Amino acid sequence: MYFEKNTNFETIETDKLKIVTNLQNSKVNPPVEALMIDRVVRFLNEKLGPYPFDKMVISEIDYKTNPVYGLNQLPSFISPFPDGFEYDMEQLKTITRHYIDNTVILNSRKDFWLQDALQIYLMMEYVDTYYPKMKMIGNLSNWWIIRWAHLADLEFNDQYPILYMNMARGNIQQSLTTPKDSLLKFNMNISTGYYGASGLKYLGNYLGDDVLNKGIKDFYTENKLKPINSSDFEEFLSERTALPINWFFEDFADTRSTIDFKINKVEKKGDSLKIFIKNNRKTALPVSLYGLNNKEIVYKTWTKPIDSVSAITIPAQNIKKLALNYQAEIPEYNRRNNFKSVNNLLNKPLQFRLFQDVEDPNYTQFFFMPIFEYNLYDGVSAGLRLYNKTVLPKAVHYSLEPQFGFRSKTLVGRASITYTQTLNEGKLYAMRYGFSGNYYSFDRGLFYKRYTPYITFAFRNDDLRDNEKQFINIRNVNVYRDKDPKNPNQEPNYSVFNLQYVYSNPNLINYFRSVVDYEISSKFSKLSINAEYRKLFLSNRQLNLRFFAGAFLFNDTRENEDFFSFALDRPNDYLFDYNYYGRSEDTGLFSQQLIIAEGGFKSQLEPAFANSWITTVNASTNIWKWIYAYGDVGLVHNKARGTNAVFDSGIRLSLVADYFELYFPVYSNLGFEPSLPHYDEKVRFIVTLSPRTLLGLFTRRWY
Repeated sequence: MYFEKNTNFETIETDKLKIVTNLQNSKVNPPVEALMIDRVVRFLNEKLGPYPFDKMVISEIDYKTNPVYGLNQLPSFISPFPDGFEYDMEQLKTITRHYIDNTVILNSRKDFWLQDALQIYLMMEYVDTYYPKMKMIGNLSNWWIIRWAHLADLEFNDQYPILYMNMARGNIQQSLTTPKDSLLKFNMNISTGYYGASGLKYLGNYLGDDVLNKGIKDFYTENKLKPINSSDFEEFLSERTALPINWFFEDFADTRSTIDFKINKVEKKGDSLKIFIKNNRKTALPVSLYGLNNKEIVYKTWTKPIDSVSAITIPAQNIKKLALNYQAEIPEYNRRNNFKSVNNLLNKPLQFRLFQDVEDPNYTQFFFMPIFEYNLYDGVSAGLRLYNKTVLPKAVHYSLEPQFGFRSKTLVGRASITYTQTLNEGKLYAMRYGFSGNYYSFDRGLFYKRYTPYITFAFRNDDLRDNEKQFINIRNVNVYRDKDPKNPNQEPNYSVFNLQYVYSNPNLINYFRSVVDYEISSKFSKLSINAEYRKLFLSNRQLNLRFFAGAFLFNDTRENEDFFSFALDRPNDYLFDYNYYGRSEDTGLFSQQLIIAEGGFKSQLEPAFANSWITTVNASTNIWKWIYAYGDVGLVHNKARGTNAVFDSGIRLSLVADYFELYFPVYSNLGFEPSLPHYDEKVRFIVTLSPRTLLGLFTRRWY
């Protein structure tokens, strides 16, 4: 029931039923709206069967509850799609949902996936019928700056497996049969329906001859307005084909396992080819096999469901290359290993692309992009980044970043390679192995090299809706520095073994994260704990608390050497983890850069370091919007001078949290700081210049 002071509903008469709607689009005039609605109704009548009621109400609220994701994120004045397309998709999705929900009586919690899958599947069929050349990014694909990218080649319907893969590559996908009240929000709104619809496309291609479409229509006609469940749909389809389809409901829908096939090897047998196909997952699924001559398809067949390794023999005539899932009928986790050349050494051609792109499995891709960085000693460093990371993450990432420092007149840069192994079962859900190396200036005319092998174990609860995660990080940091003339007695080279345990539970109202850190080197061993808590109140006020405590287990460094000591306000960063612009500066603007680590103080107090133990508490709360009050208290113990109590307080301007912040000290052990000389030198700042870090400012809303 809709109660309105002034009604804006209108009735559209179609040949099949009346549509009463207030869903409008300023770019489409009423006659065109009526034609589009009539076309949608006729399409659903053809694909499903007659709607058993005379009238359907389609409201703007209905659409906003279940919008066309992607279209709804664009500002109203930006539209890369032709006039009318957005309105057509909005009405299509909403009418289709009502068509199914009002007539197919399924348990909306347990069989939510089938409702969603049918809805998106029918939308895909509609686009294939009436918009067969529509691109995923619309008219933007014709822009010269985008036209070269593989993204510009993708069809509108390609978005469905890609958005599902966004969750699968992050190992947070859920099985289709997961009850609705146990789904992650993204999976409930997007991923489940998209994966289910892609699965129906998979099943339809496997069955062939329009078996699935006819089966859906017959099932709807015979069962509308009757209580049913997904097992009835399985039984109904199995009666209409001689091919096995239990794999779809048991191995595709009822597990959270991803899909990954590969060609193990190919053997020539006279005029035939014997192909050994491996299923890399513990499921039994069929896969399509193609024989290619250049880009022309000369042979295609479907295998039986494969659960491990299966051999298939096909004629060899005119086949130069073999490919699995060549036309992407299957929402496969990894299509890069689906090719095998019959004669050539390379299975796929190489491709070099400027800037990051959507993955194209037909090529072995290399991306490169210009990079610019800055530190006080190298100045502006410019170079080229060569890497393989695509829009969606994959198991192996590498990056090579040679740069030229215009101030240091030296080749600097970094390189890294990581491999992430994901696990679908158990609390251990990922293991990451990696190696990284850096070469930059750490002072005027002085350089450092850092080599770090590492491994990370990631744990989580079985309930994916729970944000609680735990990590164990193991690394060995090896640093080689030029001899510093100002510190001739300081050992320039050292190696530190670092073991970390991280507990994270980042909820919106109650945020908590803690790190237990252990380090051991030839000259010292230290243990520390860092805990952060944030409380968000209904008034939108935040309370931020941070606790840090650290102690040396042994410390054989010289008494006056604080290079490895705990810092009160500015860590020495001997592991080279932090992005200091002038890491060796004691005075001047760059010495005022603030890194919230170790003691976390903002005022520069004495003692600045602790060679025995330290404990501090940092707190802040917002006074008005982005204006915060902060305060820090702590105890610092040094072997020579004993224990000192320290405190500071002031105002924090969080213009862009973690990216651009200013700290103005007010009162501390030094007294009322604004009245002290050179107050401008006591102001601290956080400024982020790295483009990769800044990108997180725009993506953290979604991830």
